Amino acid sequence: MLSRRFRKSNTIGALLVGFLLFSLPIFGKEEGVKLEWRPIPDAGGYQVEIKDSRGKITREKTNGSQIQIELPPGAYEHRIGVLNKYGRVSVFSAWIPFEVILSQKPEVIAAEKSKFLSKDMPESFEIKGKHFTEATKVILKDSKGNEIPVKSIDLKNSETMVVTIDKKKAPEGAVSLRLENPRNKSTEKENYFLVAETEDELAALDSKSSSSGTSGPSIFDLGAAARSAVLPGWGQYYQKKSTFRTAIFPSLIFVAGGYAAARGSSYLSATHELDAARQSNIMYNSAFLQSGDPTLFTLAVYNYTQISPKYSNAVGEYNQLGVALGVLGFFYLINVIDAGFFPGPKQVKVEGTDTPVTVSPILRNARESDRATTYASGNSYLLQQRMELGVEFAW
Repeated sequence: MLSRRFRKSNTIGALLVGFLLFSLPIFGKEEGVKLEWRPIPDAGGYQVEIKDSRGKITREKTNGSQIQIELPPGAYEHRIGVLNKYGRVSVFSAWIPFEVILSQKPEVIAAEKSKFLSKDMPESFEIKGKHFTEATKVILKDSKGNEIPVKSIDLKNSETMVVTIDKKKAPEGAVSLRLENPRNKSTEKENYFLVAETEDELAALDSKSSSSGTSGPSIFDLGAAARSAVLPGWGQYYQKKSTFRTAIFPSLIFVAGGYAAARGSSYLSATHELDAARQSNIMYNSAFLQSGDPTLFTLAVYNYTQISPKYSNAVGEYNQLGVALGVLGFFYLINVIDAGFFPGPKQVKVEGTDTPVTVSPILRNARESDRATTYASGNSYLLQQRMELGVEFAW
């Protein structure tokens, strides 16, 4: 019995070693860090132990093969214990180190030198900014959208990295830079480098990039409007607006659509009843003319008196359906207008600064001190309600 139990523990231990022997950085997110492992046959559950750099151990039990836990950035170790049917740990895996790294949106500072002749283009260059990690991905593209091969990335610290490219395939034109951190945190900088064969071409390229960079943003965001036209709320999500503005339009359209569908069903029922009454009236009149039976005449007269209220009911349902469709169309149109004319926060470059400025449109109530008071008759007074429409700048 003990031998059998010992063999089973050895089997579980071997499985744990085989399944959990790894050490990877884990990128923290708002909802926490997820640890996952392969399930062990016949396990009654698992006990997860996480040890921080100070030696403090946190224990969590779970029946599944994964766990979500809040951890601040830092170095940790973890091990998984398999629970038996009595809820006790029968065997532990070895301690496995891992690191929690907070994934943030990278920031890029303008290059000290950004204009090069093709012959002078360096093979290696520094990128300065913030929130660089070993997992930061560097993407360079030329003016045609072709990706420029990157030979190596040397991370000096969280604010400096050295990128090496193949000088034999040196880019030409305006080169854009895109940095990507895990968890879809990315930033892009247009015209990071300007490369040309001659001084004249470089000057023309510089003039073109300057004019395009100083031109004002588009009044209408066609891409976001098209997304919201296809799926309400998609454009707002694409523009990274607030959760409320992203969810309010699909919610309103869903409710209005449900009401319109109900009114449409009622209208169809009313028209069917009206058609049935008209058909019955024709049938009774025809039968009376052929037979002369006074009973049929009475039925025909009674049926005729029912046509008018059924017609009024159908007209009323039609009007309500029109109102419901109008409300639905209004919400849909406002959804598209919000995505098209009221874009989310955008980063713009201000001449003379290295840090981009975030510009956000705002719509809010006027300040209390700005509101004028208008007195009405008697002792009552009215407060004028005003709204402010503008933009907010954040550095």
